[in-house]
Amino acid sequence: MFKKSLIATAVVGALSASAVAQAATVYDQDGTKVDIYGRINYMITSGGTQDLTPGADKTSGSEFQNNGSRFGFRASHELNSDLSAFARMEFRFNADEVNRDAMQVRNSFLGLKSQQLGTLTVGNFDSVYKEAVTGVFDNYENEGWVTHDGGSTSSRGDTVAYATPVFSGLQGHVQVKHISGNDAPVGAQDNSSTTSTAAAVTYTWEDLYLAAGYNQSKDVSERGASYPSGGGGNNAAGEDIWGVSAQYKFLPNFSARVMYEELGSVNEGASASAKKEIFGLGATFNYGQGNLYADVYDVSYVGDISSSNPWAIGVDYRFSPMRVYAEIFDEDASGNNVDDSLLYTVGIRYDF
Repeated sequence: MFKKSLIATAVVGALSASAVAQAATVYDQDGTKVDIYGRINYMITSGGTQDLTPGADKTSGSEFQNNGSRFGFRASHELNSDLSAFARMEFRFNADEVNRDAMQVRNSFLGLKSQQLGTLTVGNFDSVYKEAVTGVFDNYENEGWVTHDGGSTSSRGDTVAYATPVFSGLQGHVQVKHISGNDAPVGAQDNSSTTSTAAAVTYTWEDLYLAAGYNQSKDVSERGASYPSGGGGNNAAGEDIWGVSAQYKFLPNFSARVMYEELGSVNEGASASAKKEIFGLGATFNYGQGNLYADVYDVSYVGDISSSNPWAIGVDYRFSPMRVYAEIFDEDASGNNVDDSLLYTVGIRYDF
């Protein structure tokens, strides 16, 4: 999702996912406030990487698709002048055709927030590593963001996070995901529960934003404990994700960003085409009625594969609360039986 102010987003930390534009207040009384929000988002795509192996499904043809349409509720209650309780429930649905599928539960959590003591969040939310480090490249309605952690790595469920108060622009973030050993055969493996941790530090000074983070991405494949089937698993390629990023607003309408990520260790059996190191450069220009945004990456791989240079560019035009957008993404994929074509996306989105 394209963010108007990525610097402000990252300062808030793990709770930044709760900042929702166009929300409408449906209840505000006696210190309790409830908002409802959502979006309808449609896109038409064409092209992209196509597996040419005989029998493989076609994926590169033109297609009209739902693009993350959703709705949710956000609530807060002032306990005193400094302390407030908050909660959020969000659901994703398929809006481009009649269907009877169940809705997906997205980020849903509760917690306590204090200017003096910090913020405690419990539940299902994006990782603090993503929010602090890689989120500055989360600019695309469709494809175009290349990262080791798009938010779900060792997060999005059964997770507790804490963000410190902001001290002269500096803020710390830490989270722990619980991984249960229940529902596995007793005695077959180590059935004890375990945890996977993540942490980040962010610093903001005027128009400069800096971040550094770590995600353990613990591999539990050799033990009885397992990640929930609904999401929030480890990075299949390896453990110990490290990353740094920076963003600077050179002009009121122009900002540039840089990011570096790497896997500290590679899991046994990881695919040779799995990403090992990622270096990214990008920029956003606000032309008044919308934004032009572009990113380019240098990616190295676990196996003996030459590095690649994925890139993406997009533009949107906003007439609040609606926007139209167009994006191009080149995955720069290589290999036998692979057709690497540009992925084109055009779409329309309405926020409420």
